[in-house]
Amino acid sequence: MSEKFKTELGHRIKELRELHESSLEEVAEKADIHRTTLGKIERGEREPSVSIALRIADALDVTITELVNPESFRTPKEEYVIEDADIYDEVPFDSSAILLGIERAYENLDTIDFAFKRRGVEPLAEQFDEYSALSTVIGEFFASGVAEASDGLYEVNAGNFPDLISTGKQSGVPGIEIKVAMENNMPKGHLPKPGMYVTLRYVLADREGNYERGTRKDTAWIWEVRMGEMEPDQFNKSDTEGDSGKTATFSADALWGFDCVYLNPEMMPYSRYKDKEALSSVQNQTTL
Repeated sequence: MSEKFKTELGHRIKELRELHESSLEEVAEKADIHRTTLGKIERGEREPSVSIALRIADALDVTITELVNPESFRTPKEEYVIEDADIYDEVPFDSSAILLGIERAYENLDTIDFAFKRRGVEPLAEQFDEYSALSTVIGEFFASGVAEASDGLYEVNAGNFPDLISTGKQSGVPGIEIKVAMENNMPKGHLPKPGMYVTLRYVLADREGNYERGTRKDTAWIWEVRMGEMEPDQFNKSDTEGDSGKTATFSADALWGFDCVYLNPEMMPYSRYKDKEALSSVQNQTTL
């Protein structure tokens, strides 16, 4: 951790503590650290470990990202959520679950990037040889948020199909598979399995949300979420060599037939001269 970053972090912790009108002793007790340790951290004299920084954030009732840099805290905008999508009649949750899923994805990605920044390592998006691995991570974080917002109806089915399964608390809860793809690519799966799907597509912009089509930066931003039912004949099979064993790609007609439940128009990966046309097409659930 650089001296500048350590000093800025200390100032931010002190600022938040004083904003909460809490004493050094009160925050230190909540964070389960000695008041002297907290004092040194606030003065920039000591570098906090990730675990201590997390405990201080909890004591101050903020996320780790808000603690480190409030301007970099990413959260999805409610105005991007499409609340009246018909698909909600078929699942036991509403648009708030989609919003929390994206929020949890951002929160976890930002926490990891904070840890990497502290070690002088490049952000997570630059750690993978294949973006498919990053897509998997985003999908798992998103699934955890949806499960959290489901009032105990769903749990994450880690590493198995489907990604979200019923906890048994209520009958008739459908399993949900989550598929993630970059930019305007079609989501892929290992096999053409029918069922309920949530698809996420994302782009790589910078931390501040500046996106330039055709340029991949270091921070994943979800630009679209869709939800719907898939049948086996709606997959395009591919035996392309080097395709990581993935042999079933969503057909364009199938994906565009899904209900759009979240759309960030600022991140749409289509050419600029088609932006208005693209936005209208997405909102009206028609193909581009």
